[in-house]
Amino acid sequence: MRNLQYEDTGSYWCAVEIEGITWDVTEYLHLTVQSVPDVSVVSSSVSGHEGGDISVECLYSSGYQYEGKQWCRYKDQSCYTVGRTDTSQNPSVQIIDDGRRSFTVLMTGLRLTDSGWYFCSVGKQEAPVQLTVTDPQVSVLTITEPTPVATTEELMRNRHTEERFCLSQN
Repeated sequence: MRNLQYEDTGSYWCAVEIEGITWDVTEYLHLTVQSVPDVSVVSSSVSGHEGGDISVECLYSSGYQYEGKQWCRYKDQSCYTVGRTDTSQNPSVQIIDDGRRSFTVLMTGLRLTDSGWYFCSVGKQEAPVQLTVTDPQVSVLTITEPTPVATTEELMRNRHTEERFCLSQN
């Protein structure tokens, strides 16, 4: 579904017809269309390598333009504030507010200990972000099991006997 509107809020159901039997399998769901949140992030999960950089874009609605903006860590509740330049703030964390409903957090010289949960804060609103910092010297090897191959007969039988339907129930 694209370009959702408030009017699209409602109950929906999907069904699968198998071998001519109508509505063998059904799933019901309720969809609620809401307005854009007052504070959000472009990505709620970011990752970088030790020694590298990451950036997080925090978005806020126009009503929060003049509210205080911060980047905070849940673990110790330490916060970095837009516009503060005193020496108590870590120079490896920079926050730039474009004044057009977003601010960007740039963290440089990442350390493994920087991994954890953070949040963008505007006024009293928060949007969580998980940061994962990895060691560039450690590589991860993923092993996958081979998938079984279906016979031509199985593929043809499945192709001809299954149809999918999705209907709106308002």
